[in-house]
Amino acid sequence: MLELAAALLAELDDDTLATLADRLADRLVPAIVPRLNPSQPPDSWLDVGHAAEHLSCPRSRIYALVSARRMPHHKDGSRLLFRREELDKWVRAGGGRRP
Repeated sequence: MLELAAALLAELDDDTLATLADRLADRLVPAIVPRLNPSQPPDSWLDVGHAAEHLSCPRSRIYALVSARRMPHHKDGSRLLFRREELDKWVRAGGGRRP
């Protein structure tokens, strides 16, 4: 099967390959994303530890960014909570860049 896919990809020009990638992305992304972290749905709340894991940084960086009010967060009493999609949007917009 992999040999067939490799042979097919070798025959496609860049425009055709880009069109194929665009058409497949809509089908593949919803199927793949839940598998990246199956224990937590994409719209679930994250605590500090999971937010740090999601952003691949130490927990201390999360606390520092929240303390400086440079990171989107929510509070449940004294507990810090984060939305995965808000963190992703924040990173795409530049993340914790210094003002």
